[in-house]
Amino acid sequence: MTAAQGFETKSENDMLAQRADDKKSVLSTDYSDNFEFADLTALGSQRFLLTVDTEEEFDWSSPFSRQGYGTKHLAALPKFQELCDRHGIKPCYLVDYPIMDDPLGVELVSSYAHNNRAEIGVQLHPWVNPPFDEIVSHHNSYACNLPPELERAKLTNLFNAIVERTGITPDAYRAGRYGAGTHTTDILTDLGLSIDTSVRARFDYSEQGGPDYTHHPVSPYWIRKGSLLELPLTTVFSGAMRSAGNVVFGEWFGSQVARSMLARSNMLERIALTPEGIPLAKALEGIDLAIEERVPVINLSFHSPSLAVGYTPYVRTEEQLDDLYAWFSNVFQHLHDRGIRPTTMAEIKTASQFPWLV
Repeated sequence: MTAAQGFETKSENDMLAQRADDKKSVLSTDYSDNFEFADLTALGSQRFLLTVDTEEEFDWSSPFSRQGYGTKHLAALPKFQELCDRHGIKPCYLVDYPIMDDPLGVELVSSYAHNNRAEIGVQLHPWVNPPFDEIVSHHNSYACNLPPELERAKLTNLFNAIVERTGITPDAYRAGRYGAGTHTTDILTDLGLSIDTSVRARFDYSEQGGPDYTHHPVSPYWIRKGSLLELPLTTVFSGAMRSAGNVVFGEWFGSQVARSMLARSNMLERIALTPEGIPLAKALEGIDLAIEERVPVINLSFHSPSLAVGYTPYVRTEEQLDDLYAWFSNVFQHLHDRGIRPTTMAEIKTASQFPWLV
């Protein structure tokens, strides 16, 4: 079925011309400002989770394309898994369609999951995930901008491929490019997924056609109480103005120049807990702030192609790859020293349901 025969997609001009309406439609009422935080006290203490956007290699500086991607970096996955094993960490590999189309990808993540060394989740990159009924564009790279029938079809195809090829039924989902929207909640609920981790709290992608998560919290909250939990990626603010970080950073100082000035003056800095673009010292500071803020689950994340040289902007040399592993080793040790133990999606799901089980 072609786009003309079936699904219609908005042009980017339409999207820009209807910015106000689009912002409302990109963010479902389920992803509103009325947050009901999940009770995760059954976890026993603050914990941390490691999520991996396990995806194809592609040129981040080029237009999106259905062709020209690769999965060669998968050969580097065992080294990373061994590092996690040594620290008692079970990463959640959020896999997309090209990974499930690669026999090595299926073999690796399946074996890790079946041997209780890792978990498998779902990640949708619409432009490389069938059915291919939309125009490939920047706008349509956010699944939330697709017609609801097409977003559902793509997600269902991916979910079924994971179950059939790995023998694992995933619990967790992350929209590629963090593009969760109006219809995502219904789709996840219908597929039986109980955790969404698409929200990159304190980031705004609306100028690119994506969601605005500026005012979303970093603590887990219910999208639909009892059935769908949001587990945001962890981002904290540091500096003298951090208590007003969302307003100052997100609304008053939108330019990179202004934000750099704020950071250099120690007034305000945004720290995302990822090895990609965040130096080790800043990451450790961010972890300490998240602990101070009593964030129940500190959600670390990165993209799997960074495990090999030359596939992301963050790892272009062997030295940068060594730095990536040093970042993880030091972060894992720091979390251990601070008494923050690793957790899993399965444990979080069980803990979130505990109030109904007692």
